[in-house]
Amino acid sequence: MLRERLEAKGRLFPPSDAVAGSPEERQIIDHAAAELEELGLDVSRYSFECMSWREKYTEVSVKSHRFNAVAMPYSPSAEIEGELVHVGDAAHPRDWEGLDLSGKVALVQLYRKLDEATWQYIEAVLHGAEAVIFYDRFPSRRRRMVVLFSLDYRFGPGAPPPVPAVAVSFEDGVRLTKTARRGEKVSVRVEAEVDHAATSQVVFAGDLSGPVISAHADKWLSGFTDDVLGVGMLLELARELREGAGYVLFGAEESGAPAYSPWYWIWGSRSFVKHLARAGSIGEFGALLNLDTLGGARLRIAASGPDFAEALRELAGAEVGPDSVLFDSFSFTMAGIPAATFHTFPELWSVYHSDADTSTAVNWEGVERAYRAVVHVAKVLAEKRWSLMRYDLLVSSILEKLERLSFLREARELASEVAKLRVGCEEEARELRRALTRAIFRGHYETELVESEVAYPYPLDVADDLVKLREALAGSGSLDAALRGLRRVPGFEQALPSLEPLRRSTLSQSSLREYYTALERAVLESLAMLREAIASLRR
Repeated sequence: MLRERLEAKGRLFPPSDAVAGSPEERQIIDHAAAELEELGLDVSRYSFECMSWREKYTEVSVKSHRFNAVAMPYSPSAEIEGELVHVGDAAHPRDWEGLDLSGKVALVQLYRKLDEATWQYIEAVLHGAEAVIFYDRFPSRRRRMVVLFSLDYRFGPGAPPPVPAVAVSFEDGVRLTKTARRGEKVSVRVEAEVDHAATSQVVFAGDLSGPVISAHADKWLSGFTDDVLGVGMLLELARELREGAGYVLFGAEESGAPAYSPWYWIWGSRSFVKHLARAGSIGEFGALLNLDTLGGARLRIAASGPDFAEALRELAGAEVGPDSVLFDSFSFTMAGIPAATFHTFPELWSVYHSDADTSTAVNWEGVERAYRAVVHVAKVLAEKRWSLMRYDLLVSSILEKLERLSFLREARELASEVAKLRVGCEEEARELRRALTRAIFRGHYETELVESEVAYPYPLDVADDLVKLREALAGSGSLDAALRGLRRVPGFEQALPSLEPLRRSTLSQSSLREYYTALERAVLESLAMLREAIASLRR
């Protein structure tokens, strides 16, 4: 049975961390490469430099009592003793106002959106904390979440975290709150090492003209669903599909981008896409089917482009949405390549990056359904290839956005030009996807605490705000739901034409009209961006 085979494969892998550039990660990569070779597939490797952070020792103690703790990646080495102050699950800057943590140790419950730990860490340090102890929201587990000291998500170098950060279980967190109430001191000790010249690898095999099935090798703690299970499924799929597909295993997905880059994740897949581009083979790379955080009951697919998303919706019978910046598929989406991640991520939040992420957390019926769905999609893609793609949706999606702006002359004129676009082949589709797909963050990183969203056509994302405000001024709509406000492209940290969000309660009708005038100008600039992007495709 599939379950037994996957559990058996899981037992062959390291039981805890397999971080980017580590011997444990290499063990998983070597095992997968050997198994692919045993199937008669031609296996190649691409090596790349990465940053490798590893915990050597962590201790949290009060007097003679020691708590079971793990260091948060990329915590520095340090030994700190100080008064413990409980700040709850404070995450928004306003939650920290008036707190003086100078010379103290902050006890922080992880925010409900767990990967906002880095913003909680930044606030604690800005308020003077000498160390940060996180405790979990769920019982009987410890969790690793990367912490940094940068205020954005740029692709380039970032600031390393200046003080140690560790995590304990929910139960130990409750015990430590009593320590804080008594005003007692706590000791935090972290020993960690960082290798700025480590090496990770990507293993690839089979027919990369597609479909290509992928997963990632590295993991935090037990990491069964993220992504031991994905690696096992990839190997099982290779056994079933053989030369009918390609196979790629990425190192350095969870971390690894050099020099404390704030966009620390999916470094292996980003590096591999650049390698393919340098080698001149990226145009022949087929559709990517990525496997990550499977293990829940309800299959979801995060897909690039409306054309591929619709094809998958018809094939897989699953919930299909835009691609996500969280997954390796996004590296390919940004290159215009059709890519999708098969996942159940929302169901696995409680075990995400924790030592509770074991095979006991898995819904095995859901895994079986996901496996069969991937097999079906892969076989149909291999047979029909690009004829499955709904290229017409790449144009109609733009026209739908422009139709909402038809009250603007510039939008009507641009719509007339877009209507003449014809996407007749995959090469043309990739040019359009690459030019008009970006991750969009709406608002300010430190206050919104939401995920970036992948948008197509991204220059027109701000149009929704203008339409909503126009309807409200005309009396046919409401501003009860706030406008989304500022837009930026994370990674590139490009500010898009947009305005600070409205504070509706403080604005008169005349002020709203002035805001509308400014917002209309931002939309006109966005239309010009779109016009230029489309014109560049014709050159």
